[in-house]
Amino acid sequence: MADATTTPVPFGARWKLRISAILWFLLLAGFLLGLPLLLEVSWLVVAGLVVAALLLGLLVAWLIRLVFRGQRRQPFFVSYGKAVFGTLFVLGIGLAVPIYYAAVLTSLKPLTVPQATLSNGTKTVVFQGMMHVGSEPFYKGVVYDLEKALSDGYVIYYEGVRGSPDGDKWFNDTLAGGGDLSANYKTLSDVCGLKFQLDYFQLLQADMAARPERHVAADVSTADMMHEYERLVAADPGLAAQVQPAKAEAAAKTGSSEGLSSVINLLDGGTPDQKRIAGYACRGFLTWTLGRPETPSPLDPVILDYRNRALADRIAKDTHQLIYITYGAGHLPGLLKDLQAIDPAWEIKSVKWQRVVEAPDDVTGHLSS
Repeated sequence: MADATTTPVPFGARWKLRISAILWFLLLAGFLLGLPLLLEVSWLVVAGLVVAALLLGLLVAWLIRLVFRGQRRQPFFVSYGKAVFGTLFVLGIGLAVPIYYAAVLTSLKPLTVPQATLSNGTKTVVFQGMMHVGSEPFYKGVVYDLEKALSDGYVIYYEGVRGSPDGDKWFNDTLAGGGDLSANYKTLSDVCGLKFQLDYFQLLQADMAARPERHVAADVSTADMMHEYERLVAADPGLAAQVQPAKAEAAAKTGSSEGLSSVINLLDGGTPDQKRIAGYACRGFLTWTLGRPETPSPLDPVILDYRNRALADRIAKDTHQLIYITYGAGHLPGLLKDLQAIDPAWEIKSVKWQRVVEAPDDVTGHLSS
């Protein structure tokens, strides 16, 4: 028999208590899951969250008591305490979730490039899609394939706009934002815990010295690109105005690279855990950024179209029947189109996809005595 002095809890109130308990449990669980990660970054991060929660809690408690009449029936310090803990949990989760997401993103949506075999019936071209920054296993695999291609009689074509006294300044100001592209890529690889493409191509130096005719710098020069740009501007004066935002974007990227340099200097004095977490965040951001569809640029006729035509012409005139190309993956569609304009028989025979960005291997063991 129920106690006559007990006041039944209304149905709606019971559900509010249950939902509130579930929300508090989820907030606490999320915060505890992210806490080890935040502590690895620095205990100062957690201390900063506590201070922020103590300050913001005053505003949150005041707003909650203003909106919900029931909250005004309890002492202010009770509302303030709950507001502080709630704010702390939300801030902690908000900081940890992006890092966890970045760590998972490289596995859920891996960044890939193609290795495509093209042929017109007489010539065979293997197009190895490249990225300037990537994981060590990717570059090791590329170098292995290049060495095998050399033993099979292939000539290797390398991407890389050649320097020229006439065009270097124009190239740096217009396309590199006034900076050194190689230095920018090297900076990015250091921050992300990745490798720079050119570092691994050094492994082929011995063969380059012994058989230079098998290693071809197939790209155009900075002067060639400058002259093509001038030709396009002469044909369409409005192009110069369209290019200004692209130049500003290139300059902004250079500024971002300088900011990354500051991050590198900061991380040099950090712990291994701090560097590892920074690498997760950077690799995730890189995967997300480069995995998005590219926005057309007014400079594409120079950066892509012109270089694709020059590469297709070089392939058509080359007397070698086996050619292996290491070029940015974005050049493949345009190159195939330009080859087919020269000879409609060109087609893709096969494609193999390769993963570019992944977390560095960190395998340890224990030697028993």
